[in-house]
Amino acid sequence: MEIRFGVRGTVYDGVFFTEAQIPGATVVRHLNVEISRQNADLSQVKQRLAEEAHDSGATTIMNFRYGQRKHKWWELLFTFKWDTESWHGAGDAVKS
Repeated sequence: MEIRFGVRGTVYDGVFFTEAQIPGATVVRHLNVEISRQNADLSQVKQRLAEEAHDSGATTIMNFRYGQRKHKWWELLFTFKWDTESWHGAGDAVKS
């Protein structure tokens, strides 16, 4: 854990992740990723979000949220899903 901009967070691939709102930060883009495998992990979510942040020119993701969601029955039937649950992550990319 480290503190930047007065909030606690972690760094992955050069991007600072925080679940908090950073006062005065301007959102470049809202990011949202899904990994459709239950046996994925949080580092894979952060990796995908960090790639999208870099592509947006951002170095920080605030309001970071993550977790697992169960697929709906129709998603399992009509789409190609690796497992019954997916990891997801979202946040606001900001330049710092």
